[in-house]
Amino acid sequence: MKRNSRKRVLGMSFMGYHALTVLFISCSAVLAQSQSNVRYSFGDMKALERSFVELSDTVRPTVVAVRAYQMRAGREADTRVRVPISQGSGFIIDSDGFIATNMHVVENAQLISVTLYDGAVFDASLVQEDARADLAVLSIDAKRLPVIRWGDANNLKVNQWAFACGNPFGLANRTGRPSITYGVVSALGRDMTDRIAEDTNVHYYGNLIETSAAINPGSSGGPLFNLDGEAIGVVTAIQTSSGVNEGMGFAIPIDIDTRRVLETLKRGEPVRYGYLGVGVDDVEPPVSTRVADLRGVRGARITKVEPSNAPAALAGLHPDDIVIEFNGIPIENRDHLIRVVGFTPVGTEATIKYLRKRVERRATLTVGNRPGIIVSDAGSSGDK
Repeated sequence: MKRNSRKRVLGMSFMGYHALTVLFISCSAVLAQSQSNVRYSFGDMKALERSFVELSDTVRPTVVAVRAYQMRAGREADTRVRVPISQGSGFIIDSDGFIATNMHVVENAQLISVTLYDGAVFDASLVQEDARADLAVLSIDAKRLPVIRWGDANNLKVNQWAFACGNPFGLANRTGRPSITYGVVSALGRDMTDRIAEDTNVHYYGNLIETSAAINPGSSGGPLFNLDGEAIGVVTAIQTSSGVNEGMGFAIPIDIDTRRVLETLKRGEPVRYGYLGVGVDDVEPPVSTRVADLRGVRGARITKVEPSNAPAALAGLHPDDIVIEFNGIPIENRDHLIRVVGFTPVGTEATIKYLRKRVERRATLTVGNRPGIIVSDAGSSGDK
């Protein structure tokens, strides 16, 4: 992995009981000032500590260490050796040996190894992968495995507890015992595609959960849990200038759409994404005076329209049109439109509402199948 602020890296660090005590006492002091009849004791802190321990005992057996290798010629004739190219994390999504992870953890691997919580090591096969979502599903020859519990990231609130679990720096490669760290949900809906993606036409990193839970190289593909022990995200990246945790980690949210992607990959099928054939950006007053003042308008501004056979072109959309609603869903911004269209089934006949010179218009189009690569104009912020 390249160690710079634009590259995916993953993992965890330890925050001790002392840090928890200071945090809890600080919170207690603030609450006590506003609610004079509320007092917290060390018994309260012990109860919180027990809940953290119980969560750890419950979720860690569902998390695995993942190693990827390429096979190279050995020193002796007719011999081959394993050369490690990546290490990361994963989590069990089916008791019959199906494991979810990030695609970038196993990308270009000729051999994949998985270490379970009990230390058992298995060769894994890649069932299917999806570059756009940066997700992959592996399979190992094992039965009756403990399975992760699903949560729903749509129910998250900023400042709720968050727990990252995985294989930082490969520490769980041999023993299978993952690390767990805690923090909070720092923000929701982060659009990191331009910062993380090597090719923004292929990879998408929008709507991410930002968390302060410590994440380091090796934790990619591991789960992010809530306080109920439910998986709410797939740990995927950090923003860093040093290559290690600096307090800003990001996870793919687990919701109905992410679960649908994983189920598709588990069946060994490629994922199809809806496509309009436009480049889009957030709504901002453009330099050109051709478009009236757009302050207060929510939506996504079309920056370009693909060739005439693309759905948007066939529907008569033009650059500088502002998409404000898609198939009945009010559009908040560029990233929202990308997600809504992407998860609309290919072939759906959809109604699109848009503004052209502040005049509201409607069009009907058939959602296309997103190509693997779209040629984009320089300066375009995103393709749909």
